[in-house]
Amino acid sequence: MTARAPLADADAALLDRLEAALGPEAVRPPEPRYLEEPRGRFHGRAAAVLRPADVGAVAAAVRLCAAARVGIVPWSGGTGLVGGQILERGPLPVLMSFERMARIRDLDLTDNVLVAQAGAVLADVREAARAAGRQFPLSLASEGSARIGGLLATNAGGVNVLRYGNARDLCLGVEAVLADGTVLNGLSPLVKDNMGYDLRHLLIGSEGTLGLITAASLRLHPIPQATSTAWIAVRSPAAALELLGEARATLGNTISAFELIHAQGIAFLAEVLPQVPRPPAMDSEWFVLIEAADAPAAQVPARLESVLESALEGGL
Repeated sequence: MTARAPLADADAALLDRLEAALGPEAVRPPEPRYLEEPRGRFHGRAAAVLRPADVGAVAAAVRLCAAARVGIVPWSGGTGLVGGQILERGPLPVLMSFERMARIRDLDLTDNVLVAQAGAVLADVREAARAAGRQFPLSLASEGSARIGGLLATNAGGVNVLRYGNARDLCLGVEAVLADGTVLNGLSPLVKDNMGYDLRHLLIGSEGTLGLITAASLRLHPIPQATSTAWIAVRSPAAALELLGEARATLGNTISAFELIHAQGIAFLAEVLPQVPRPPAMDSEWFVLIEAADAPAAQVPARLESVLESALEGGL
């Protein structure tokens, strides 16, 4: 086995080649927003920000960087709070932002599939689905700025995991560029597919280490006939589990969200995303967000109220 050469710093010669291949508008100096995460706790470094407009440009950039042994740090919405989009040390890399690749390519209501580029903002995807009479149920506080590529690369969860699963479960196929610049076209939305390896599941959650996701086929669901939501203070995580058991017994598969949240998390959200409305203030350390949906419209509130009454009587 031949050892690979170590990574090198991105230099002016590489940036010139990248600019010639991608165009001057696609190779930019790094603005501060690309080099900090929302809390300002981590500070990155990069020789340039690459802003490709299509998968061909992504592949060309990857090939040039691979030949020069220069690392690429993928940058999606920049909403991550664990520093995954920040490189503080090591050889000087380039960043690759997918902001210019934000189109919704296709929406098929027969197959209930929406195909979006990696830079599509989650809120825009959800709105496009809703306008077509469907829902894309991945939902989280940063959905106004989080992008599809980053959500898949991190296998994001959100509040509806209990019913609809993580991002992985809402993705039917991906298009990606591998480390040598090869384009993997796996956007087929076929659900009953038993052919060979499923590279989609390797790429989802890999945080860009195995390839750069450039587009995805996303699974849509029917819009619920009715929903009912409650914000509940509970004594402890153990009490929340008791409440979940009670909810499952009464609501069955109509539970669409059940999220345990600590008061510190709410304060953290207010600090990082002040534009997001805060829930009602209550004197507790632990809270549960619970939502029921899709039962006959008249039954949803009554069933949820029954769960809450039982929980109050039990002292949860």
